[in-house]
Amino acid sequence: MTFTVEAFSEGPFELGEGPHWHPQLKKLFFVDITAGFAATIDAAKKVQVLHQEDAGHTVSAVLPVEGQDNQIVVGVDTSVYLVDVATGEKKLLDKLATGGVRFNDAKCDPKGRLWIGTMGLETAPGVLTPEQGALYLLSKDGKLSEQLEKVSLSNGLAWSLDNKTLYYIDSFVRLIYAFDYDIDTGKIANRRVLVNMNEDSDFLAAELPDGMTIDANGNLWVAMFNGKRIVSIDGKTGKVIDVIKMPTSMVTSVCFGGPNLDEMYVTSIKKFLDEKRKAEEPLAGYIFKVTSTKKDFKGHLPNFALQF
Repeated sequence: MTFTVEAFSEGPFELGEGPHWHPQLKKLFFVDITAGFAATIDAAKKVQVLHQEDAGHTVSAVLPVEGQDNQIVVGVDTSVYLVDVATGEKKLLDKLATGGVRFNDAKCDPKGRLWIGTMGLETAPGVLTPEQGALYLLSKDGKLSEQLEKVSLSNGLAWSLDNKTLYYIDSFVRLIYAFDYDIDTGKIANRRVLVNMNEDSDFLAAELPDGMTIDANGNLWVAMFNGKRIVSIDGKTGKVIDVIKMPTSMVTSVCFGGPNLDEMYVTSIKKFLDEKRKAEEPLAGYIFKVTSTKKDFKGHLPNFALQF
């Protein structure tokens, strides 16, 4: 078989998301959005909770801070906090004035700038009021500025290998956009559609593009929520070039990691499945590790840490 998929966690999470590989710590950072925590997991499957919110609050993203071993940045509801893991101290960086939304996926660009998006509040999985969200950039002084408006469900982010293109997913409309990217200023321009899943027969009607990453060949790997698969997409043509079948339907995000960046980590959801589907998908909510016999199955390690 080309791909081997195995459980990387010992048990399921409610709504696993936001995986980032930390090469120095040799750990995977991730969040459980609805359980409200940010954590790491290592090769021994040991989970360390870095930050836990009170019940009823979402934690949508976690990123380490460069040069600060005990500091992380987390997206909580509509706020961005700097957290000292050692003391538990939480410092507010900025908070949105907008209601009816929450933060979702976030990543740092190759210069260490934090990009984080919002989505309308769901009444059911993938069911929300459209165009309530936006995409934001966090400045060096910790302030959020809106870079893109009328987003419905802000999700996956990735930068091309030459740093000249930002790839971006709005899950609700099933589109992957490409923008010209100025790495020196962080400015985006010239939005165009790379993939329209509403018009491409390679995509299932029920699936939504969720989190994504980019490999060493410049191809995107996208977690297909409700699709039970990861798809690889040519970063220039937008065509599907490979598929990884997953043991659960609601996969949420993906990243490369491991000592040689030849392992793929995939997060997933258990919370939204009914009892019948939970019985059919006993590994729902687990974190997975994917390996491959393909020699070019290798990640491009993006910048994973915030720089102030």
